[in-house]
Amino acid sequence: MIVEESPRAKTTLSEWREKLENFLVERVLPVGLFALVSGLLWIGDHGYYSKLFYWLMALPTIVLVALRPACVGVVLRSPIAVTYLAFAVYISISVTWSAASDAPDLLKRPLFVAVLFLAILRLARERFELVIDSMKWSAMVAAVAALVTLTLYLQAGGAGRLTGYGAVHNPLLVSHVFGFFAALWLAFYVTDPRPFHWLSLVSMGLCSALIVATGSRTPLVALVAAVGWLAIAARNRKSAALVATFVLLGVLTVVVAPDLITQRGLSYRNEIWAGTLAQISEKPWFGHGYGSSFSIQLADFSYPFSDPHNLLLSVLYSGGAVGFLLWVGMYAVAFVSGWRFRSDKWVKIAATTVVYGLAAGMTEGGSFLSRPKEHWLLIWVPLALLSAATVKARADG
Repeated sequence: MIVEESPRAKTTLSEWREKLENFLVERVLPVGLFALVSGLLWIGDHGYYSKLFYWLMALPTIVLVALRPACVGVVLRSPIAVTYLAFAVYISISVTWSAASDAPDLLKRPLFVAVLFLAILRLARERFELVIDSMKWSAMVAAVAALVTLTLYLQAGGAGRLTGYGAVHNPLLVSHVFGFFAALWLAFYVTDPRPFHWLSLVSMGLCSALIVATGSRTPLVALVAAVGWLAIAARNRKSAALVATFVLLGVLTVVVAPDLITQRGLSYRNEIWAGTLAQISEKPWFGHGYGSSFSIQLADFSYPFSDPHNLLLSVLYSGGAVGFLLWVGMYAVAFVSGWRFRSDKWVKIAATTVVYGLAAGMTEGGSFLSRPKEHWLLIWVPLALLSAATVKARADG
């Protein structure tokens, strides 16, 4: 006699697929987000940092799409992600007139950012609290890293500009990375319902002190912009106190130590930007194309500058007026979304990092689309987080 096997005795293919999806979403993607946000502080090498993203976020997301192709629809629910896709399509097409020799490699980069949006949106839709946990743990790592770095710097005498360590090995990289975390802790503090949250204050102070030690002024200006956003969006006693504190510190700096602001002048920014605008005027509408070479030679230097030290000008150079409008449109949608759902705590926090990154990019940087590196903490991680937070806020009603 043949005994038929019970349907429950054998795990079905759909059950295995669901288990794999749950494992990737609930176990792997949170680790990937943590690694992406904090990895530069402990991985030690930029190349390894990129691999963290490929293995812990990109590959799991691709597997999730293969298992359930309809999951890509979550991207279409986010106006921020949709406007990014419009920009990415145009900038990818612009490779055809850039004469770039590494076009296949360049075209991967917009896809990596699209994968980032999809990964964070998918994780937020299933388990938004895991996005929160990843960001909190990343911020804790940054606070500890700031404390250790400052301690070593002071033990070495505290002379000159702090240069950092490992993958964040120069003042500019240090200011980019720790500036993002300073803005994050700033937002944590303002949005915390407790009247005094010592962990946020101490961590924000450590990250800010580290930035001051680098001698970089750009992140300080960007933090002022972040405080301004919180003052408008939160409108509570904490944000008002922070505004007063920043104003007081600014006045004290001007009175007591004005050299901290003026000693390096404009760092040749006006000459670099003038030269960039002159090159932009050669191809104003569609730009020189994504991946086109850029070089500015100043009389006082024996070597040329390879980026315009302004992300907006970099987009305008590569994408022309069309690309620039798409880029500005992406940020406009982000700020409209952030303002619309500003009553949501995590929208305010994510929008604070977007404001910080946008302001920091006004005087530094040129690589607006790259492999995973520090620029992602100024542009794509904040925008993806805000995208997820606004979708969650809309779903919550």
